[in-house]
Amino acid sequence: MQKQKISEQYYIGNQTDRDLIASHLCNSVENRIFEAVETIAPVCTASAHQFMVLPGSEDEKSLEKSQKLQKVLTRKYEEKEMQKKLETVVRHLMLYRFGVMKWCWDEVRDDIDIKVIDPRLIMVPKMRLDPHDIPYKIEIQEYTRDEIEEYFPKIKVEDLMTEDSVDINKSKGAKKVYRVYEVWIPEMVVWFCNNILLEKKANPYWDFEGTEKTAIDKSGKVPKINKTLRFRNHFDRPTDPYVFFSTFEVG
Repeated sequence: MQKQKISEQYYIGNQTDRDLIASHLCNSVENRIFEAVETIAPVCTASAHQFMVLPGSEDEKSLEKSQKLQKVLTRKYEEKEMQKKLETVVRHLMLYRFGVMKWCWDEVRDDIDIKVIDPRLIMVPKMRLDPHDIPYKIEIQEYTRDEIEEYFPKIKVEDLMTEDSVDINKSKGAKKVYRVYEVWIPEMVVWFCNNILLEKKANPYWDFEGTEKTAIDKSGKVPKINKTLRFRNHFDRPTDPYVFFSTFEVG
């Protein structure tokens, strides 16, 4: 964390002790670190991603589906302003040594969404090099009183008013912010505040129950009804929604 603070200070131009500069000398700062970062970030993300979706089979229907999906992915990349978000990730890579993105479902728009998370708000076990082999990931979040009541209606806000509450503006009359820890394991997500469990639920992005699918087999003399469970999952196993970026190969 200390190295991250130093990098950030260099980036915003606080790398020179102006008080030590003689009065007859100019104390202006040419922040070449800022210039370098802001030059590299757009260059790294200038080329738009080209999506390629391969059909599952060689028939015309499968080919048509793959082409439609490819167009959807390209449009979503533009709608979600991924190039702009990736620029922020590149800045985080250079300033904080790694970057983090989080995919989620936007309940209001009923659509997928991708967020850039400040890596300083992510906590993982020490000495873990492979992001796929991390047993848990913790994201530090901040909620106002109204947000606590909205997202965790079963919790009494009065029980959370402890010294861990954070005053945003450090001034009298400012709103109180509650520090909430969102903890992810592949199969579950939980929220804690002041050692109080706010909520826990199964991974909302994984289909554990499946959907029953009925098919009629007419190959024999007597038609048979076959029932199977269809699980609508993209991955082979449950996973958390965080994506880690690093300048080095870490797994």
